[in-house]
Amino acid sequence: MMDTPNIPYDRAMFHNPGVLKELKPPSPSFPPPHSQSEVIRPLLPTHQREGLDHRIHADTGQKMTQADLLVSSERLAAALQAQGVGPGDVIGVCSENSLEYCIPVLAALYVGATCAPLSAGYTSRELMHTMSLSRPRLIFCSEGAEPLVREAADRVAGLAEEVVVMGRERQFLRHLTLEMFVSDYVSEQGRPQHFQLHRVEHPKDHVAFIFCSSGTTGLPKGVMITHHNVLSLLANQRYAVESDNLPLVEGYALGFMPMYHAYGLMILLYMLEFEATMVVMPHFNPETFLRTIQEYKISWCTLVPPILSFLTKHPVVLQYMCLSITWCAMVPPILAFLAKHPMVLQYDLRSLTRVGIGAAPVSGELLRQFKNRFPHIEFIRQGYGMTELTLSALGNNANNHDKLESVGTVVPGVEAKVIDESGRSLGAGKSGELCFRGCIVMKGYVNNPSATSQIIDHEGWLHSGDVGYYDEEGSFYIVDRLKDLIKYKGFQVPPAELEAILMSHPGVMDAAVIGVPDEGAGELPKAFVVKKDANVTAQQLVDYVNGQVSSAKKLRGGVQFVEAIPKNPSGKILRKELRGVVSPKSKL
Repeated sequence: MMDTPNIPYDRAMFHNPGVLKELKPPSPSFPPPHSQSEVIRPLLPTHQREGLDHRIHADTGQKMTQADLLVSSERLAAALQAQGVGPGDVIGVCSENSLEYCIPVLAALYVGATCAPLSAGYTSRELMHTMSLSRPRLIFCSEGAEPLVREAADRVAGLAEEVVVMGRERQFLRHLTLEMFVSDYVSEQGRPQHFQLHRVEHPKDHVAFIFCSSGTTGLPKGVMITHHNVLSLLANQRYAVESDNLPLVEGYALGFMPMYHAYGLMILLYMLEFEATMVVMPHFNPETFLRTIQEYKISWCTLVPPILSFLTKHPVVLQYMCLSITWCAMVPPILAFLAKHPMVLQYDLRSLTRVGIGAAPVSGELLRQFKNRFPHIEFIRQGYGMTELTLSALGNNANNHDKLESVGTVVPGVEAKVIDESGRSLGAGKSGELCFRGCIVMKGYVNNPSATSQIIDHEGWLHSGDVGYYDEEGSFYIVDRLKDLIKYKGFQVPPAELEAILMSHPGVMDAAVIGVPDEGAGELPKAFVVKKDANVTAQQLVDYVNGQVSSAKKLRGGVQFVEAIPKNPSGKILRKELRGVVSPKSKL
């Protein structure tokens, strides 16, 4: 049984002691998180079953079996150990989704190092910042990401002893390829030499991953997720599925969520634990997405709500017989895609009976449109979480699936409460800030105790910055955000970062950025600017910002000039006033 905080229970604070006792899943092969003294069990070499097609690339049909994955990960781990890489070291991974992505991830964990996923879509400026947070000793990257990775690593002192390129060997590349890197540390038969799996004796303290999380203060912070956090998440996922009497994973799973993101990588670990075969998509493409479901008879995938809108409205879906889908987890952009895009009507999705939604708020209207388009859907599971909560703190189950707009109840091993501005716990039906504590709360922000103490209080409660309430049955509902993060297609965009760039333009006196609602993307970043130079144009400022940021952060909502930015007496931007004057126009 997991550790349970010794605090009184009342109606203003939710936990589930009965469920906590059942956190250990029925299978004896999956021990409870707190007693795990190895690396994350799904990643152990002994757990892989040889001969299974563990990965299939959706675009090329290229395959990687579980045996291939085992050998490749062990070979790389042996090479890392031979170079002295181990606990305390960080391994960076910067790549689009690929068959090779999980090799350095597993190898890092095999030797007790920490894995730091980096976005291949970052600009050099953004990579420099994220690298300075995690400070990787080595970086494994794709061929496409190599030029920017090299530039960023060279510009940050003391980083990355080596940059290693994954994929096929390219002689003209300056940096080592993966095969070249491991060649000196394997036998003639290709098996690793002198490899010793590192045992993690203190999983609550041992950091498995450093993810990037944006905040209202601007640039991302490094979120430390421990082995205990990940084991707890996997146990909760197993419990949620088994409590609804569903198979864990059957057939093929579709992986197109970015693997550098906590959401995408945790789904990857879920697939490893439950031995599913994953069809990997480097990027989301509507027709490839639908064609792949039909061709491989996908039975499990993770999506985003704008795609739900697509499936609801697009007629092309009926061209394909997607009869194999029984469970599909989504984020808002994909939800919108499914719900509204005319292409979807060209496909037969009658087998899609259960849908999961996360990563961004979803309106009740969009959910109703989705249900009207797919009346055969039996169960829509919503959830709530954040990177600092190892993704999931609340989730629906079969007992409350009829509450369409609810994000569910508290997951096992976690407590939740709703507080007012004074910190007082609120009762049912009263809106306030959502707070959580338990097995999924992050260890903290990397080298940032001040920021950590601002989000996790002295009693261990993580203050989410989101506003919500619960009903008499303990089901939670999201109302608003205290945080100002913009959610573009499931990606978090910090307004403060874009404001800082705008303020660096000589023609700008003042600026504020908000997210404006968009049916296809969730929200679009839009800037309000007070001119310093009367001749500066909106397009000039859009181009200025877009040239310095990755795709999700571009000012797709445009620039609007105003006489003044509304602020309170302390100088805080009053974003709600700005939201009241916008009329968004989608520019996807």
